[in-house]
Amino acid sequence: MRIGIVGVGEIGRAIVTGLCEGDDGAPEVFLSPRGARTAAELSERYESVQVCADNQDVVARSEVMIIAVRPQDRHEALTGLRVDDDKTVVNVMGGVANEDLRRTLATGAPLVRAIPLPAIRERRSVTVTCPSHPVVDALFEPLGGVLPVADEAAFNVFSALTATLTSHYWYLATLTSWATGHGMAAEAADRYVRGLFQGVGRSLSDESRSLDRLAADHETPNGLNQRIRTTWFDQANSDALRAALDALLADLR
Repeated sequence: MRIGIVGVGEIGRAIVTGLCEGDDGAPEVFLSPRGARTAAELSERYESVQVCADNQDVVARSEVMIIAVRPQDRHEALTGLRVDDDKTVVNVMGGVANEDLRRTLATGAPLVRAIPLPAIRERRSVTVTCPSHPVVDALFEPLGGVLPVADEAAFNVFSALTATLTSHYWYLATLTSWATGHGMAAEAADRYVRGLFQGVGRSLSDESRSLDRLAADHETPNGLNQRIRTTWFDQANSDALRAALDALLADLR
């Protein structure tokens, strides 16, 4: 499979790393000159990766073309590209529907939306795709698995969930900041919080227990964990999170 990537930012870098670091043979990857420093770094690191002269060159060389530019840059980067109908186009731009992209590219090629996350570089991130496509699903399956959904309404729900990632990191940063405010060394607080939640991350691999069950198994009645859950993450807090997700989902439709 010859893979082209237009827009080599954080997600583009993660995709290339995941594809090229596996035990199976690395595919040919063709990168746009956009994000020149990252593209050059990846081509130096991996023998199968090349930087192309321009975006049209990426299209010409690839069978599967991944569009990973920032949504606000898509018209500048993509308008005028000639994409033959025998290509497969993967749209990883957040909030950009396939029909929007089809109008920009003016192509009859199959278009598939996908949500690859940074952990794909370690082959540990499930990628949502829409609609299911054998070539695209085969591309992402070795990188942590693939979760095809039937339509863009379902896809948008998963997109909204993805938007909670940095809130989780900020939650951890707030815990660290609170500890330093109580006299703990910043390095010690940071190390402890990271270790604490790395353990939580490992427990998530146990799919035999639901998330509700995992939460229950980590607290005792009237214990410390239950106290924080019920006094901070109370019904009002939960409702506020649901409302924020509902508002984001409405904007994604």
